[in-house]
Amino acid sequence: MIKRFKSFSELISAQESNDCIFSYLKEGQIASISYGELLEKVHKYPLPKEDVVGLFISNNIESIIALFALASKKQLIILDPNEREESLIKKIKATHVGHILFGDEELRDILTPHLEVNYHTEDKDILFFTSGTTSESKAVVLTEQTLCNATFNGGSLLPLTKEDKLLAVLPLSHVFGLVCSILWPISFGATVCLGNGLRQIFTDFALYKPTVTTLVPEMAKFLVFNKLFNNELSLILIGAGSCDDMTINAIKALGIRLSYGYGLTESSSGIALSLHDNPRAMSICPDYKVRIAEDGEIIVKSNTTLMKGYYNDPKSTEATLIDGELHTGDLGKIEDGCLFITGRKKEILVFGDGSKLYIPEYEAKLLSLLGPGCDFCILQNAKGQVILYIYKPIDVENIVDEFNKTQSRSHKIEKIIYAKDKLPRTGTGKVMKYLIKVED
Repeated sequence: MIKRFKSFSELISAQESNDCIFSYLKEGQIASISYGELLEKVHKYPLPKEDVVGLFISNNIESIIALFALASKKQLIILDPNEREESLIKKIKATHVGHILFGDEELRDILTPHLEVNYHTEDKDILFFTSGTTSESKAVVLTEQTLCNATFNGGSLLPLTKEDKLLAVLPLSHVFGLVCSILWPISFGATVCLGNGLRQIFTDFALYKPTVTTLVPEMAKFLVFNKLFNNELSLILIGAGSCDDMTINAIKALGIRLSYGYGLTESSSGIALSLHDNPRAMSICPDYKVRIAEDGEIIVKSNTTLMKGYYNDPKSTEATLIDGELHTGDLGKIEDGCLFITGRKKEILVFGDGSKLYIPEYEAKLLSLLGPGCDFCILQNAKGQVILYIYKPIDVENIVDEFNKTQSRSHKIEKIIYAKDKLPRTGTGKVMKYLIKVED
């Protein structure tokens, strides 16, 4: 039975000292470190003198050790080593980062002039950034204890054993990756096999022979249809988006158990998990009370896992945390005690690769190319593709082609639909998208 822990060190020290906690590739060979060896490194880790530390965390064993060592000792800002430089500069300046750990030397040289080395704080929180577009990304204030509580919640519904091996391939700079790829298996004394990056995902399953893995939908689709799963794999946990039925059925046909997870950065990860044949019917985690508002929004309450708020952003915090309840911005329903996700209230599109797109910012960039007098909106079809629905008397395909060159693969406009009339709008000028029908 899973226990509730208050700290990472407590979680690690509760396991058998000689058991393997991490396996990873080192100089072309599989290396390993035991729970006891890891704990010793954590206790001996040198602390930076600065109060706020920006940590580039990845499947590098040293960056994971740093996370465990610095939690509750420094204010930790979790950074993505693959993010654009200009975005990272904004983030470290907004959160007063005074010291950076990891990341390549060239990147550290670029960021160093923007560090605030003399900033002092007594706070010892862990800040993760939401995965929206750059200007809308917010720093969510979590703690070591909320992350441990989130681990307890998920593990209570979906237990592992110490014989399990979990292949970690998700970005650890996101809460889903950290909690469900690292903390979840560790809480059961299992082994975490550190993936070697997306380029090596072709061989990681054959190399480590995991029994469990955590994926976003796009990864799951790619892996199952390229027949890359190993025979020992028995459980896949999918989060950060919805899988299509074809992928679900292909995974089930292999005899692999599939579980969906629903959660937010603001809730330290999982709120609900699917446990039975229907992956879209999710059981609510034990620390949560969930209700559906009149407009269909999912409202959650928990005394153990919710964020303190958005860092230095009381306005956004007050709009999201109301009377102790988290307004998720997602739409859903509860049937027979299970939570079903039916859509999104916020103006954000979610893609199968786990990325998100903030519609107002996206439309503003497109408008700057299309020019004034153009009536349009951005939609998403059932396949997860971006659709441009537009009322304009001239052809815009060349403009869209140029715009797509600035977008990531999943964010490119895949189809243009030319409307015969101006778009339907409310009295306040908002497009009534529910009146617009988009075929697959």
